[in-house]
Amino acid sequence: MRVSLGLFNTAVKTEISYFNTLPEKLQRFFTRYPPRPFKEYASESTLTTAENANPFIANKHPITKRYHTAKYSMRRQSDLWKIAYRHGIQDSLPPLANGKKFYQEKYDTKPLMKGVLRPKGAKYERERPLKEAKMKEALLHADEKIAELRGKKKIENRLAKKAKKVKHFV
Repeated sequence: MRVSLGLFNTAVKTEISYFNTLPEKLQRFFTRYPPRPFKEYASESTLTTAENANPFIANKHPITKRYHTAKYSMRRQSDLWKIAYRHGIQDSLPPLANGKKFYQEKYDTKPLMKGVLRPKGAKYERERPLKEAKMKEALLHADEKIAELRGKKKIENRLAKKAKKVKHFV
């Protein structure tokens, strides 16, 4: 279905001359599927015979009730969108399947992964704060521990000497 653009209107002549500057891929697409100001396309799947059937989305056949694949594959959709983006007319294309996004918009709406927000780290990195806390605690009580161990050694040495003496007598 071709849309009449009103060739005798002077305002439309500038639009036609702009249309002629577009790449052939876009020209062919827009002659087959007029841009948004002239025709609105469905953002969800509809019947294949519907007036607003979107060529980028799979649509249902009215008789067989089976879905027909999209007229344009995802690769061809992205090619068309990128060409239209370079010419500043990406908004006049029908809505893309699956809400596909490109360029900066894609990265602005992308959710961050859990590992990026809170990286897990290696085991020694995760356990380091606990290890440091134990070391600080041990250094605080080091003097007491040393004194306690020296006292035990003295007692053990005395007991060992007494045991040797007892062996000699037995």
